[in-house]
Amino acid sequence: MADQTDWQRLANSLRELHRALMERARRDYEREHPGVLKPAELLQLLATAPYFEWLRGLSELMVDVDAVRDSGPQLMDELSTAVRPAVEHFIAVPKESGLGNAFAQHYWPYVQDDPDVAMAHAGVERALVAWSRPIREDAASLLHARHLLTEKARHRAHGT
Repeated sequence: MADQTDWQRLANSLRELHRALMERARRDYEREHPGVLKPAELLQLLATAPYFEWLRGLSELMVDVDAVRDSGPQLMDELSTAVRPAVEHFIAVPKESGLGNAFAQHYWPYVQDDPDVAMAHAGVERALVAWSRPIREDAASLLHARHLLTEKARHRAHGT
């Protein structure tokens, strides 16, 4: 069973992965749209621009993990089996031919050719060692776990 340290380790590794992906996506955006983004401009684009939409699901996952971790042991225990498949929904190699979703279409090329993203990916995988493997690892099961984590994190952690 994952403990507070495991939740924190996972949260930190997801933040590092998000940072590496954001930096790589920023560089690609600046290459396509000449100029250097100021931090406030980048934040606005991350939140609203279609160019960065693929990254928002990972941002939401980070919020959900933090909300559950901060809610206390009961919810952490209840959701511990949903965490690994929810994370793997994003970082698992797609089993179907082709890269099916927008996240995977950006993510896997970045993992393969950007050392910072590859190292951050490895960090998330190391953090996941403490978490139970999902019984089913098909795309639908991983997505279901992701939705379960989101629903419970947002409703139970906020007392609604």
